[in-house]
Amino acid sequence: MSFHARLWLLVTLSAVAADYTSYIPQLASTSLQGRLTATTFILSKPKCIFNSAPTNNVWIVIANDGVQLNDSNLINKDAMFSTFSTLGYYHTLTATVQSYTCDNNPEYIRIGSDTSCFANSDSCNPPLTLPGPYRVIFVVLNSTGALVDKTGWSGPITLRQGKSSSVLDTWPGRRSGGMIVITSILSVLLATFLVCLIGTFIVGRQNLICCKKTEKRENPIPQVQNLKNYKTHHAPDNTELYVEPKA
Repeated sequence: MSFHARLWLLVTLSAVAADYTSYIPQLASTSLQGRLTATTFILSKPKCIFNSAPTNNVWIVIANDGVQLNDSNLINKDAMFSTFSTLGYYHTLTATVQSYTCDNNPEYIRIGSDTSCFANSDSCNPPLTLPGPYRVIFVVLNSTGALVDKTGWSGPITLRQGKSSSVLDTWPGRRSGGMIVITSILSVLLATFLVCLIGTFIVGRQNLICCKKTEKRENPIPQVQNLKNYKTHHAPDNTELYVEPKA
């Protein structure tokens, strides 16, 4: 093989190796819902970095931040989730190199999504029980379990945490200035609305009373008067005033 061919091959292999080590696992975009929860987090799936044999397997190693791991730790297939509390790291979601496709379609991997797996199984991916922080690395192993290559480590990943009601600050004096201004404006608007509502009710009631009084003056109710019945004669009704004499 000529010198130039050997040099080109060396540069190519260096570039392929650099693709692995220079890749840093990343959390999914902030626009993706559920990116971080109390028990899971979502990683962007690597694209076009695993160029090894199709029979090789890609593992994801989850470790507590601060745990120092060497290559022998990264190929330890006995590091399952059941040993996480003891070792401080575990392997999960093994998949072939072929499953990491090389295209422009974004794909994601959710860590901690499987609520029904067994903690002592090879690819168990159960919900995480602590907020972390965690660090992640992708490792490539061949069929014999030897380390082919690995990516870089991710930055610290901390899950969301709920707050106890006992530590919530409810004192208004420590609220932000914007919140105080908005609360004050809403209070003034509510008080103004109530005053207007009461004033409208009073004015409407007065108008109703005035209308009733005006109606009474314009349409007086006729009074029933006691009228005496006078007759010009005291003769009983149907009395004949003249009777013709009999012959």
